[in-house]
Amino acid sequence: MELGNVNEKVSEILSAIADFLEMKGENVYRVMAFRKAARTIAGLPRRIESKEDVIVLPGIGKAIGDIVDEILRRGTSSLYEELIEEIPEGVREFLQIQGVGPKTAFSIYKSTGASSLEELYELISTGRLKGTGNLKEKTIEKIYSGIEKAMEKKKLLRLDQGYTIYTAVKDMLKNIPYVEDITLVGGLRRGKEINSDADILIASKEEERLKAIIDDMDSKIDIKIVPPEMFPYYTFLYTGNNIHTKRIEEMIRDKRIFNSEEEIYHTIDLQYVPPELREGIGEIELASEYNLPALISPSDIKGDLHIHSLWSDGTANIIDMASACIKRGYRYMAITDHSASLKVAGGLSPEDIREQHRELELIRDKLDGFTILKGIEADILPDGTLDMPEEILKSLDIVIASVHTKFRMEEKEMTERILKAISNPYVNILAHPTGRILLERDPYKVDIEKILKFAGERGIVMEINSSPERLDLNETLIREGKRLGVKFAINTDAHSTNHLENISYGVITARRGWLEAKDTVNTYSINDLFNIIRRR
Repeated sequence: MELGNVNEKVSEILSAIADFLEMKGENVYRVMAFRKAARTIAGLPRRIESKEDVIVLPGIGKAIGDIVDEILRRGTSSLYEELIEEIPEGVREFLQIQGVGPKTAFSIYKSTGASSLEELYELISTGRLKGTGNLKEKTIEKIYSGIEKAMEKKKLLRLDQGYTIYTAVKDMLKNIPYVEDITLVGGLRRGKEINSDADILIASKEEERLKAIIDDMDSKIDIKIVPPEMFPYYTFLYTGNNIHTKRIEEMIRDKRIFNSEEEIYHTIDLQYVPPELREGIGEIELASEYNLPALISPSDIKGDLHIHSLWSDGTANIIDMASACIKRGYRYMAITDHSASLKVAGGLSPEDIREQHRELELIRDKLDGFTILKGIEADILPDGTLDMPEEILKSLDIVIASVHTKFRMEEKEMTERILKAISNPYVNILAHPTGRILLERDPYKVDIEKILKFAGERGIVMEINSSPERLDLNETLIREGKRLGVKFAINTDAHSTNHLENISYGVITARRGWLEAKDTVNTYSINDLFNIIRRR
């Protein structure tokens, strides 16, 4: 097992075991234990070497520790092998179909005998599934549509996946003497959330020698090799979208040799346009006036306002999360564990909240110069109320509201549900406002412009969730929110200390939305932040 893949491999096998156990209808607590262990190990900041490294972790006992030990020794687990004897490994692919969970996936397998997305697609498209098992025609149609989408999505890359590929390629080529420079270009360099491939540019005088090394790389990697003296020009050329690039090319005419990208823009008397803005939506006009926004940067962030701990479904205790924030140079963080109704995530009861506050008071005394805000991520119930009594909400420094259930409501109902929730005088932030999971779940139906307008008028902060699976809000809605006077918080929704690193994805998304530090409340000092949230 490769050094960098150990935790990921162990986590993936434990997650697969959880899926297969749930398919079989095993005890829900056993399933949850495997899922929690998978999340915990995936979020560890260090490589695990033995079962001793995991059995000391909260929620991981000897039984799972022994399985981890076996995976470390053999690269697999006998339990996992037994399960895939009973349920083909490919059945897990059915989980990529929107709306299909483990139990439905198993039901599809039992009804059809299909053991992969491709097999299931073939059965449906040739009409051989009609009248099979207990699947109704309408259900089959939904599955068919879902498979087509899932198969299409398999060809795409999220932002973080593209970055991972780029890092691997860069590491592989870094010691080759005739590789003079390397950079990410295309949509990934602009921070696009979804891309068809990872565009990489290499400066080298030895194109043919280099091609022999890179020709067998993943089909999702598109590498271009250019002469070193042309590297700045081609970095520019392959970064912006067609509209932006074409207009700049017309202005620079035939010149191709530049010392830097900055020189390209300055040569034609334009302010340098950061990659995230090169979308052909007015940035060139503003650059000609030297009036581009001073985009937010990671160093502007002073704290994270959406963090989970062991109290709910996080994998680290509060003091560890605080220490990790302090290492990042933050001045504050908010502990916002889940509320009671989200049982699957270990949601906190009012008494749990009171107990957590007692722990927080003890921790606060040990952290000179760093502030921990008492918070909650309160679930927005279907009727728009929050699942936390007013007396608890009143005792908190910060309240995040979010939707975690009933995603399929009609637009009018969902809009009214969210508006009612954020009308609550104790709510400060609306988290992951559209509910999407990239390449997995579409946004729910909601009049988001109405939500943004209300938020701008009432001082509700809209979250930019930095989790690479979410990136919610997206850049289009961020720009619209900014126009409507909305303030934002770039949060990680961290469930482990490692997740704090995801802030970079939120920042790049905010930059694509033209945000400056002043638009984002967690760039403020703690006193200014309190002034904003207490105004509610």
